[in-house]
This record gives sequence, C-alpha cells and structure tokens, in this order.
Amino acid sequence: MSKLYKNMKMVGSVFMIAIVFYLASRLVYYLYSLKNKNGFSNYSLDHAGLYPRADTVPILTGDYKYTGNKNVSDNSYSEIWWHYPIFKEGSYKQITNNLRYWKNPDEGTCVRAEFCGALYEDQENKSNIVLPLPESPDGPGPRVNYYRTDVNVFPHTTNDFPGLY
Repeated sequence: MSKLYKNMKMVGSVFMIAIVFYLASRLVYYLYSLKNKNGFSNYSLDHAGLYPRADTVPILTGDYKYTGNKNVSDNSYSEIWWHYPIFKEGSYKQITNNLRYWKNPDEGTCVRAEFCGALYEDQENKSNIVLPLPESPDGPGPRVNYYRTDVNVFPHTTNDFPGLY
C-alpha cells in the first residue's frame, strides 16, 4: 500500500508542476500581449523613426514636397478657413467633402493657424471626381451587393427571387 501511495504522490506532484508551468506560460503570454494591444506599443518609442531624419524633416515629407521653411507662416484663422472643401449637399453627382487626393495636408483646419502653409508645397494630384458604377451585369449567379457570385456557391437560389432561398 505504501508503494501505491508513493506513486500517487509522485503523479500528483508531476501534475501540479505541469499546471504551474502551464499557468506561468499563460501569464507570460498575457503580459506580453498587453504591450502590443491592437498593434499599438503603449506609447513606447519602438518605432519613433530614424534618427536624425525624424528630427529634421516633417512627418509627411515622403508624401508631400517639403518647403524647407523652418518658421511658421503669417496665416490667421480668418485667412485659412476657405481652404476647407465645402460642396453643395444633395447632389446627384455624388460629390462629397471627402476628398481622396489632397493637394496639401493644410486643408484649413490647422490648430494654430500659423502652421497652415508653412511646411508643405501644393502638388498636382489625380482627379477627385468619383463616377458611379454602371448597372450590375445580368448573370446566372446570385447577386451579392454589386457583384455576382459563382452559381455553385448558393445551389438553392433562383434568379426569380434572389433574396429568398
């Protein structure tokens, strides 16, 4: 009976060590994942930029041409407001204030107006005019949003009532 008791005690201690090891590994994983929650680095300077370039040129220099000016401009709020795009609402031309290609990041909403027009030059971009899609093509497959799927994806559909299967 004592030999069986020793074996049970050894199995219990091995089992307890395995549980402690598992919990410790889960704790380490959890603490590591807190650091990179949602892809952020919790305000650490892991990806602060390459020195000295990150300290000498503005952040959007790769996308917009830098003027080289190291001073602020003489702009005031009464001069910059008209740079913000405002289009007529309710247009069938599908024109919105959401521009895809900006000519300059200084779009009239600079906080401290002196920063508008100080760092970047205007650039020529693609057109911001959005054309609506043509009518969806007829086809044998069921329509999902604008496009048609393969016929064999939804085998129980009919073209008579595409929403009812």
